Amino acid sequence: MNPNLKWKALFIFAVILFCIYFLFGYPVFPTSLAQVRDNFSKQIKLGLDLQGGTHLILQVQVQEAIAQETDTTVDRLTTLLRSKNIHYDEVHRVDDTHILVRNLDPAQLSQFRDIYNAQFATDWDMSAAAGDLNGYSWTLRTSAIARIQESTMTQSLETIERRINALGLTEPTIQPHGRKDNEILVQLPGEGDPTRAKSVIQAGGQLELKLVEDPVPYASQAE
Repeated sequence: MNPNLKWKALFIFAVILFCIYFLFGYPVFPTSLAQVRDNFSKQIKLGLDLQGGTHLILQVQVQEAIAQETDTTVDRLTTLLRSKNIHYDEVHRVDDTHILVRNLDPAQLSQFRDIYNAQFATDWDMSAAAGDLNGYSWTLRTSAIARIQESTMTQSLETIERRINALGLTEPTIQPHGRKDNEILVQLPGEGDPTRAKSVIQAGGQLELKLVEDPVPYASQAE
């Protein structure tokens, strides 16, 4: 036999032996068939289609976060106007992205603008309110809406990942889903109880989620 071919064959054989050992003999050298299976399961990570598990698509309620930001702004503005003794009839949220200040004292407009410029101009546009001579309409800027959406999604992903890790599952998938900006894909290999998974994800009541698809457990194709 050609010496070069001989060494190549020995090298290939050694690599094959190493791979077999890594699959079946690591991390503990097996002394029984059960240990062989245990070693193999630790080295080969089966996906959802082979191992079985739960597939969820969750929708984060980012609009509620935007509405909460508007409510917070109403409270802050009301507190500041009262602390400066600025007279007005009403400050209220018109919808998720609009605030109306009604019948502001014209003599105190300069103080009102100072508060707006110092505290709110980064996130809010201000204009004269239609039909209210001394009223002002505030509109949440597009950049602020995008920031709130991104922050809400980031916090939701981190919260879901932290809660899923408590289940002790191997390599779950938690990531943004599809073209929408508010959906999260959760795949949990080995978790056959979608109701339990959903309850763990929503534990504590701090995460506003909506189930986009019914949680159906995936049966293992290896069965």
